[in-house]
Amino acid sequence: MSAILSLGERQQSLLTVLLHHRNGLTVDELASMLEISRNAVNQHLTNLSGSGFIQSTLLNSTGGRPGKIYSLTPVGLELFPRHYSFLARMLLFWLKKNLGEQELESCLKELGEQIAQEFSDRVNKHQTQTGKVREVTAILQELGYDADTALNTETYAEIIASNCVFQELAEECHSVCTLDLSLLASLLDANIEHKKCIVKGGRNCCFGILTKTPKHVVQQF
Repeated sequence: MSAILSLGERQQSLLTVLLHHRNGLTVDELASMLEISRNAVNQHLTNLSGSGFIQSTLLNSTGGRPGKIYSLTPVGLELFPRHYSFLARMLLFWLKKNLGEQELESCLKELGEQIAQEFSDRVNKHQTQTGKVREVTAILQELGYDADTALNTETYAEIIASNCVFQELAEECHSVCTLDLSLLASLLDANIEHKKCIVKGGRNCCFGILTKTPKHVVQQF
């Protein structure tokens, strides 16, 4: 279910109007379009702004009190359903068909490394491996994983994810797991053992993290 459906009907309508007017609208314009009072609009705007869905900017004014214009934030835009999974599936199988399994895994490995670069500063600020593992677990949670740290020492740790954000894709193409493994190996500069996998019958995905150089990825089921 899209997150927007958890909001009230009026707030859904307000967000939808702003989706159709990407340059933003004033309170008066919103009140007119939604056929509700300015006070009601202001109340909804306050709630939605507090949730990070709406932003405001000052209007240029020739005199008097400056007005505001309201528009969706990037977070607000993400409330509306998008067919990412369908597009990802089509792209994945096009790559597999045209490049082959080995090249597909190479692409996914490189993609995992590139994603890791986006978070490397957060991880590298920690001096200990246990701190790095905790930070990586937090990053996985932000990416949609129900992840937790099971074991965590300076030489070995385990991260357990109770869900797989790519489950439908991974069930059709097990190479997708290469992305997760590459991401973890790059962030932690460690050997990653895929001890359990949801799409291969495991109750969860368990990643064993062994501090060692040079790093490599080991898959074991």
